[in-house]
Amino acid sequence: MSDPSFDCVSCGACCFSRNLRYLQLLPWDASRSLPPESLFTEGGNTYVDFSCGHCVHLDLSNGKAACQVYENRPEACRAFRAGSFECVKARRTNGIMGEKAASVLNAPA
Repeated sequence: MSDPSFDCVSCGACCFSRNLRYLQLLPWDASRSLPPESLFTEGGNTYVDFSCGHCVHLDLSNGKAACQVYENRPEACRAFRAGSFECVKARRTNGIMGEKAASVLNAPA
């Protein structure tokens, strides 16, 4: 990664969503060692838990956005590329470290 502004560990924008079904596992993800308590099934599809506003596997401690299951991350995460159109869109929508997503999630109803 030549552009330091696309440092995934200081960003994490792609790991935030208010959509509970944001990250659906694909058939070939079945062989990955993901904690069963971090997943849920609905309508015959399996999803990663985003009920807290971001991927349950995202560790936001120490000012970083680190994936706790990086070696076993789902295919959709493996295909996501820093600096891609999707990356820029996630950054615009969620902000670095999800600051925009967090402000919406924490706003009074």
